[in-house]
Amino acid sequence: MIEFSRNKIIALAQLKWCKHFGWVKGHAGIEGNELMDRLAKRTAVEDGPVVYDKMPREVIITREKENGLYMWQRQWTNSGKGALTKAFFPSVRNRLRQKIPIFPDVTTMVTEHGKIRSYIHRFGLIDNPKCPSDEEEEEEEEEEEEEETTNHLIFHCNILRKQRNEMTKK
Repeated sequence: MIEFSRNKIIALAQLKWCKHFGWVKGHAGIEGNELMDRLAKRTAVEDGPVVYDKMPREVIITREKENGLYMWQRQWTNSGKGALTKAFFPSVRNRLRQKIPIFPDVTTMVTEHGKIRSYIHRFGLIDNPKCPSDEEEEEEEEEEEEEETTNHLIFHCNILRKQRNEMTKK
């Protein structure tokens, strides 16, 4: 049997021998496979562990994505802004996994920036931030008007009662 060693393989490489590496079914009687298995085991034992100085690209990408998500979550959690949006989406990772179509009404509801009377009133574009509730129901119930906010629209608005009841049933 020919004795191979790491040094002999290196010597062959220096002689510009062509090397081909590929997967071979183990213990199937393929010539040279058993010899290579023994060589690999002996090299691992004699030469100690091989230390590679390169890392697969995918590992680097995955680690950097994880690091980016961690830093983003930390900033998101520590920010004093966006309280309503954080109530809807406390976890950056979970929000990214959700398939929510982004259109103006959704953005308005989760940020309270948009076509909500309380938001428009802050800029002095309208005089009254109160919700224009159904006048008939308002007269009957004698309730005080509420500011038109996301919370009001989702949970209390008389105008949206029918839609709210349908969603509750579903």
